[in-house]
Amino acid sequence: MMRPSPLPARPLRRPLALYATGHAALLLGALAMHAFGSMLPMALAASASLMLTVPLVRHFMQPQRMRN
Repeated sequence: MMRPSPLPARPLRRPLALYATGHAALLLGALAMHAFGSMLPMALAASASLMLTVPLVRHFMQPQRMRN
């Protein structure tokens, strides 16, 4: 009997890592917005977060047979 792997399949690791990086950028942007009183860091971080989400969306838009 095969056991499920605790880590996601290799093709999904990079998109998930980029997605997590986007959320980290969002948190840093919120921190910088609070520290400097400017909305520019948050706007830049939100843009980066949106761009880093694209690989994950593209991954899930592929048919299942092409993912692995």
